[in-house]
Amino acid sequence: MNSQMHKPTGGDISGRLRILLAAAVCAMMLLGSPAGWAQEAQTLDGIAAVVNEEIITIGEVREAMAFEVTQLARTYRGERLQKQISAAYKQTLNNLMDIQLQLARARQLQMSVNDGDIDRQVDALREQNQISDDQLVQMLKSRGMTLETYRQQIREGLLVAKVVNAEVRSRLIILDSELQEAYEARQESYRIAGTQTVSHVLFLLPERASDDDVAQRRAEAERVLQEIRDGGDFAALARQHSEGPSAERGGLLGTFQANELLPGFDEATAGLLPGEVSDVVRTRVGLHVIRLEDRQADSFKSFDDIKEGLQNELLREKTGAKYQEWLEALRLQAYIKILYED
Repeated sequence: MNSQMHKPTGGDISGRLRILLAAAVCAMMLLGSPAGWAQEAQTLDGIAAVVNEEIITIGEVREAMAFEVTQLARTYRGERLQKQISAAYKQTLNNLMDIQLQLARARQLQMSVNDGDIDRQVDALREQNQISDDQLVQMLKSRGMTLETYRQQIREGLLVAKVVNAEVRSRLIILDSELQEAYEARQESYRIAGTQTVSHVLFLLPERASDDDVAQRRAEAERVLQEIRDGGDFAALARQHSEGPSAERGGLLGTFQANELLPGFDEATAGLLPGEVSDVVRTRVGLHVIRLEDRQADSFKSFDDIKEGLQNELLREKTGAKYQEWLEALRLQAYIKILYED
């Protein structure tokens, strides 16, 4: 046995809440968790840690990490597996101790979770796994759990979420000046790529075109190009001569971002103004006379468009930092003693 004072390590909020529901979720996800692991947890149970007046047993730690052990066993073997399991045990114990601190704070604030909220969580899991009430009970039973135990785990998970929201998240404010500053700093991520709308007249080439084939087709393309430059109607000439599916639309291909068209198109239109026509361009499918219909330069999403999403993003960032500060304060005020480290 190892007796020492200990401060649990930090972790994200979602990771900690996940620990509370891990055993119950495993009942739905794993039909074959290591039997030896569970039996050992029951046979060799003892006190892993004391948090104020609450105890955490070795069995509780091992039950919470059962799913992770199963995953580790698929990747590691022998001594490496044991090292990974030992590290997972320590982290899980730290998480469970932090959860006890948060539950104690929730009780101190006289918070509670109503049965309706728990019912909704149970129903959601049952529907997600497409099982009946009886099947849920049987699955829980196969994991050594009762429905009452499972509901208690859900209750504690919701209670932790409630106290974190009240003590941390609800006290955070994102100022408009912060939003504006973040918008400017992250503006590149809000870039909207420019587009161009193009039409073409296509002259197909055989798969293994000879020089004579190319020369003949190029001559046809040059004649059409000259007609267009002499004032001919591009759309009408495209309907008459183009050999692609866009012919019936007057050669209109559509609107595209850079590199979405065949290689050669972007280069051909780079120096064109809307309404201008390129020289004859060869691609892997044939020869093209290309007209630039319209061009939209790169732009950026407006501040109003991204404000809500950015506010949520900044709130998540602030919540993580403030949560760690709040949790550290709970640790400093608590009596925490580890009695067993795997």
